[in-house]
Amino acid sequence: MSGEFKKQKFAVNEYLLKAGERSDSAYLILDGKVEIRLGAMGDEPKTLAVLGKGDVVGEMSLFDNTPHMASAIAIEKTVASTLSADEFNRRIAAMDPLMRGMFKILVKRIRRMGEQLNEDPSSASWVPLTKTG
Repeated sequence: MSGEFKKQKFAVNEYLLKAGERSDSAYLILDGKVEIRLGAMGDEPKTLAVLGKGDVVGEMSLFDNTPHMASAIAIEKTVASTLSADEFNRRIAAMDPLMRGMFKILVKRIRRMGEQLNEDPSSASWVPLTKTG
């Protein structure tokens, strides 16, 4: 693994990232579980997903340098490998330009869907996504 990757430990209920904030890294979950929540600080937070080993959080903000749409909170003791924005950008720059463009389009579409859900949460079925397999 590159020197740009560092292991980080998170306690139960510790935030990996918070909605509305920018960060300079993404996390590959090595062990533990992380819940992705909309409105984590509000009265009625919504769980969008429970992620575990092998899943990544925070990557969209590295693609488009915008604040996180949701919060990521450790629901078990969690160990993650941190990918810095600098390393991420080096790897994106090395991608085939067509593939890089397609990823940016996908991120833009996901952001747009997230904004629509934030405006009208009743438009979504809030069945938490869980990892299968």
